Amino acid sequence: MEKDKITLLEEVIRQFNVTSAELEKSYRLLEVQVRQLKDELEIKNKALQDSAVEQERLREQAHRNDRLAAVGEMAVRMAHELRNPLGSIELFVSLLKEGRASESDREKWIEHIQTGIDAMDYALSNLLVFTGRPNPNFKLTSIKKVIEEAAGFATHLFQQKEVHFIQSVDEKIAPLSCDEDLLKQAFVNLIINAVEALHKGGQLKITAMNGMIDVRRHDGVKSEPGVIVKIDDNGCGIPKDRLSKIFDPFFSTKNMGTGLGLAIVHNAITAHNGTIEVTSQVEGREGTCFTVCLPQEPI
Repeated sequence: MEKDKITLLEEVIRQFNVTSAELEKSYRLLEVQVRQLKDELEIKNKALQDSAVEQERLREQAHRNDRLAAVGEMAVRMAHELRNPLGSIELFVSLLKEGRASESDREKWIEHIQTGIDAMDYALSNLLVFTGRPNPNFKLTSIKKVIEEAAGFATHLFQQKEVHFIQSVDEKIAPLSCDEDLLKQAFVNLIINAVEALHKGGQLKITAMNGMIDVRRHDGVKSEPGVIVKIDDNGCGIPKDRLSKIFDPFFSTKNMGTGLGLAIVHNAITAHNGTIEVTSQVEGREGTCFTVCLPQEPI
C-alpha cells in the first residue's frame, strides 16, 4: 500500500514536471512573441512619428506657400492700385511743366493731381492697417467728428461723381470710447466703397444715432447702450452669392482695387467689440446698406 502511494506521488511529480516544462516552454515562446510584437510596435510608432513629422513639414510648407501667394497677390494688387494715380499725376505734372495752360486748366489739373495723391494715400494706409495687428488706443471721441473727417477724405470723389451726400448725426450721441484713427479708416473705406458703387448723381446717406445693441462680453452677449451708424447708398448693389465673401481679404466685386478695404473695416469694428452687417439688393430698388454697431465702452 505504501509502495503504491509512493508510485502515485512519483507520477504526480513527473506530471507536474512535464506540465511545468510545457508551461515554461509556452512562456518562453510567448515572451518571444511579445518581444517581436514590441519590436513591430516600435517600428510602426517610429514610422507614424516620421509620418507625423513629414505631415507637419508639408503643412508648414503649404502654409508658407499660402503666405507667399498672399504676399504676391497683395503686391500685384497694390501695384495696380498705385499705377493708375501715378500715371495721372505724371501726365498732369508734365502738362503743368509746359506752362501753357490757362488758369482754369491749371486748377483742374492740380485737382486731378490731388485726387491721385489721395488715392495713393488711401491704398497705402489700407496696406499699413492690414499688415499690422489692430492695437486700438481708446479715448473719448465725437463720432460726428470721425464721420465728418472720413467724408472729407472723399470730397474729390463726391465732386467727380456728383454724389448727393446726406449726413444725419444725432446731436445727443455721447462721446464714444474708440481709436479715432482706426475707426476713421474704417468709415473712409465704407464711404469709398459706397461711392464706387454709385452711378453719377447717386445718393449716399450716413446716419448715426443712439440705440441698444448686442455686445459680446466674457459672460455672454449683453444688450447695452451704443451707437448705430448706417452707410446707405443707392448704387448697383452686391449680388446675394457674394455677400458672405465681401469681408474676406483680397475679395473684390470690382475689377480694380486691392480687396483689402472691407476686410480692414471688419477688423477695425471687431477691435472695438462692435458688429457690422450688410444688406444689399441688385433688382428693383438697387443699393447697399452697411450697419455698424459700436458699444459706448468697447472693453
